[in-house]
Formats: sequence, structure tokens, C-alpha cells
Amino acid sequence: MDKPILQYNSNNFFMNHVVTESPNDVATHIHDCYELFHFISGDLTYYIEGQAYKLYPNDLIITNSRELHRIVFNSKSHYERKYIHFKPEYISPYQTDEYSMLSYIENRKLGYFNRIPAKDVLADGISDIWDKIEKASQEFSPESPILMKSLFIQMLITINKILSKYNNTVVNSHNYDQKIVSILDYINKNLYKKITLDLLQTEFYVNKYYLCHIFKKSTGFTVFEYITYKRIMRAMELLMSGNTALDVAHAVGFGDYSTFFKAFKNITGYSPKQYYRK
Repeated sequence: MDKPILQYNSNNFFMNHVVTESPNDVATHIHDCYELFHFISGDLTYYIEGQAYKLYPNDLIITNSRELHRIVFNSKSHYERKYIHFKPEYISPYQTDEYSMLSYIENRKLGYFNRIPAKDVLADGISDIWDKIEKASQEFSPESPILMKSLFIQMLITINKILSKYNNTVVNSHNYDQKIVSILDYINKNLYKKITLDLLQTEFYVNKYYLCHIFKKSTGFTVFEYITYKRIMRAMELLMSGNTALDVAHAVGFGDYSTFFKAFKNITGYSPKQYYRK
């Protein structure tokens, strides 16, 4: 059971600090915002878009609103984490044409550059800034929201500097299965097609049963779980562009509308029409 230590919620910004004594796996999901996940303790693997990150205390994970992720626990060890969810609107008044605080978070290949190692989180002061944000959130003074936002902007700038410094080093420090990377890329570019295991087997010269095994082992998702989530994410974009739900269903590769409707509602919690209105 989750034991909240701290929670703060305001327009376009949510912060939480939680402890779980006997954690269960976290199912595949996405957020309609950016997430900064500060790992404190536990025994887990964090899967993001086909990449598996074994986390160590004080590692920081960054995901944007297009990255599927899930958490698999390797044991029932005490699990503590902090996380911040925020939308671009929270910092938009402070963005400039010359500098974007979201450039490195947004302009990445999905599943890459997601982890900032603990040594950088500590050495560059991200952990200290996070503690100051938490402290300010509990002061309940007129100036505390301003102080929180200024500290948060400082933290985003620091994250940008770290990712800029590491560039390819962060990616090269992690083992990537190039076959899986190629399959993920193919799926994302061909969501409108009928994608079957037989098709992938032929396209990538790999036995379909072995493909299922290495796909789940490498990504944390089944092949069809991943395809369905990515199709629904694309459908969300098309609906907001003014396309009809029926046209969207066909555009993202669903053979019939009822299957699309059920998948959309299961993942988003809304019918296509409700989502568009929301």
C-alpha cells in the first residue's frame, strides 16, 4: 500500500513523494504531461519504449507525453520515489525563442536519454533543488508558488545542461537490441497497416515465437500491447485535428470501429467523442 509523504497540486504542476512497502508491477501507461521520476530506493526495472533501465538510488528518469513506460519489480523491497508531472503551460511564460527548457526532453528518439545517473543528479544539485521545491510547497506563504516555479525552472535548465554534456554517452552506456529498435521503428511508421507476427517474422527474418520472447524481455510489453497503445496515441492526435472517429479508426489500422472504441476507452478512460470534447 502507498504511504504518501508529501503531495502538492496546482494548475499544470503535480508533485508527489511516496513509499510503498510491498510494490506490485506498474502496468503500461502514458501521461498527458511530462514526468520527472526521482528514484530513492527499491529493486526495479523501468521500461520505456523498448529500453530497459535498471535503476539505482538517486537516478532520475524523464519521460514525455509520447513515451510508453511501465515498471517491473525484481523483488518486494521497500520502494520510495518522488515524481513531478507538469505541462508546458506551467513554464511557458519563461520560454524564449533563443532557449527552450523542454528541448532535450521533447526532441529525443523515443526511449533514449531517459535516465540521468545518480552521480549527476547529486553532483549537479538536482536532488538539492528538488528538496527545496518540496520545502517551499509546504510553506503556504504568498511567495511560495513563485519560489517553487523559479526553483523548478532552475532544475530544468540543469537537466538540459547534463543531457547536452552527455549527448551520445548516455545512450552508449546502455545495451540496446538493434533488432528490437528496428522493429519498434517499423511499428511506429506503419501503424495504419495490418501488422501481424507473420509480417514481422518475414520483414525482420526472425522466428515469430522468438520475436515475442525477446520483444517482451527487451521492452516489458507484448508486441500487440505496444501496437495497440501506439495506435491509440496516434488516434488521440488525429481526433484533436478534427478527424471523425470512424476515419481515425481506419487511419490507425483498426479493422472495425467497435474494436477501436473498446481499445480507446480502455486506454484513455474516455470514448473518442468524450476525449475530443475534453
